This record gives sequence, structure tokens and C-alpha cells, in this order.
Amino acid sequence: MATNVTPTFPPARRDPRQVPNTLKRILNYNDPDIALAGFFSSLPAGAVVTKVLVVVLTTFNAGGTNPFSLGQNGGHNDRVAVGDVNLAVAGAYDIERGVGLAAIINSTVDVAISAVYAPTGGAATQGKALILVEFEGGFLS
Repeated sequence: MATNVTPTFPPARRDPRQVPNTLKRILNYNDPDIALAGFFSSLPAGAVVTKVLVVVLTTFNAGGTNPFSLGQNGGHNDRVAVGDVNLAVAGAYDIERGVGLAAIINSTVDVAISAVYAPTGGAATQGKALILVEFEGGFLS
């Protein structure tokens, strides 16, 4: 597998019914794409993010810190900012950043959303988290 390659995101899922949709990823400490604003998925134009949940299933144990962020902006942190989740502590983190009016995907095209895990100090030898983004829509009116 090539390294240092910008990930290709799949087309966003659109459901014309008024039902919640979800994007899910299991993040492992050793995923090869994660330090490069790794693959998550795409949100459709006009969607509204209603919930972001991160569940730390197995704690991450990098020698320094275990910063994690998620988003579609340049810093990949408008949905989950570093500090919103402590990957070294198991549990569920219900993130309120980037929901509500600020969550509307104000674009006429699909928007890639990326997850970033960039540990400091010694490399982690364990860690697993579930990332869930819930959104409504995906159709333009």
C-alpha cells in the first residue's frame, strides 16, 4: 500500500426520506492512514450533523499524548477538536461541537470528513475507538 497518499473518499450516501443516517468507523492505533487526515467518509451537501459520538473501546497508550480530531475543515477539527476526547480513558464521548445550525453542510457538493490520530512520545501499542457521525438529510431543497 502506498504511503503519504491523500485518501480517496467515497461518494456521500443520500437518503431522501427524513430519517437519520450514520457514518461509522472503527479507529485502531495502527491504522496506516490515520496520521494523514485518514479516511472517514463524505457528508452530502445539505446534510445536518445531529450527533458525533466517540467510544473508546480499548485505551490508547502512546508515550506522550493521544490527540484525536475529526472534521471537514483544514484542521480536521470542526466536529471533534483535540481535547474533546481523551483516548487514554475508556468511555463514551458525546461531542456537541459541530451540531445544530453550525452542522449544516453548506455546500453544493459532498464534503469529505477526516479523522486524525497523531500521538506524541513513543508509539502506541494498543487502542481502539468507534467513531459515529449521525446526520439528517443529504438532499438539497
